[in-house]
Amino acid sequence: MKAAILKAPGRLTLDEVATPLCPDGGIVVKTQACSICSTDVKMFQRGHRDANYPRILGHEVTGVVVESRTQGDMFQAGDRVQIFPGICCGHCPACRRGIDNQCEHIGIIGFNHDGGFAEFLMVPPQSIAGDGVNLIPEGVSYEEAALAEPLASCLNGQQLAGVTEGDTVLILGAGPIGLLHAMLARARGASRVLVAERLPTRLAMAGRADIDRKIDINGENTEAVVKEETGGRGVDVILIACSEVMVSSLPELLAPRGRLCLFSGLPPETSQIPLDTNLIHYKELTIVGAYGSTAAQNSAALRLIASGKVPVAWLITKRLPLGEIQEGMEYVANREGLKAVITFF
Repeated sequence: MKAAILKAPGRLTLDEVATPLCPDGGIVVKTQACSICSTDVKMFQRGHRDANYPRILGHEVTGVVVESRTQGDMFQAGDRVQIFPGICCGHCPACRRGIDNQCEHIGIIGFNHDGGFAEFLMVPPQSIAGDGVNLIPEGVSYEEAALAEPLASCLNGQQLAGVTEGDTVLILGAGPIGLLHAMLARARGASRVLVAERLPTRLAMAGRADIDRKIDINGENTEAVVKEETGGRGVDVILIACSEVMVSSLPELLAPRGRLCLFSGLPPETSQIPLDTNLIHYKELTIVGAYGSTAAQNSAALRLIASGKVPVAWLITKRLPLGEIQEGMEYVANREGLKAVITFF
């Protein structure tokens, strides 16, 4: 089969490799769509703490089952499936508490297990046991279903930050993740959604996300806009969906009992920050981190897409064959559009 293999940061090649065999309790999937994540670009350009090499990248993946050795015919050839990338042990304290994204022994498809930038993908029995394979609902395309994984990560962040009915939510960044956050916040009942972005092209594309106020940070002061939009009270939730932000100034924008979600990881040179702990104390603020999602959140995200509450098809602005994956990586790295998807049909 053909596969795009990252042999080391900066060395991505298209090679012929052996088609994976189906393990007892697992499945083999013929890949249909695998979207390119900014994390894939990060691994391609400079590596990632959870990645090892050589590796077939791709963790936002869908396909059709071509072989199954699951018990009781849980999955059968011809099933349309979306794959949750986490491979969890099911036994550690985190798994027993239902936070399997924090599994002590986690593996991740596309990071330290071969992923979806290949014609076929082997899904191990641990994924099946951990409810990591989802049947794609009728009416949902392979491409749309591939976006369940990033939407699930947004769901994790918003559940941790307690986004709920009546909230005013500020999202920093109008890329694919920021716009998924915007649509999800609305689906969860947020009364007002504000999105701040510096790229005019992304601000222009953000209109379909049902946003109340787009903030052009090149010409507008975010703090002034927040005060204007909230009558000086501040926003209830801030979701960071970009890597270029001064986190230390953000608590000032929060209303009493506001929540700040550190959704996007920051570069090491800016991750160490001073915080006014008295401000956090007196306003009863909450700061949470969010990384990835659980298998249950992934399934919930796929249901949200199928319900139409979070429409995702419009976020896909480029489709490419596997042979043009380098172009797709550059497209995402240069932030030329929104989501790029490698298709196999």
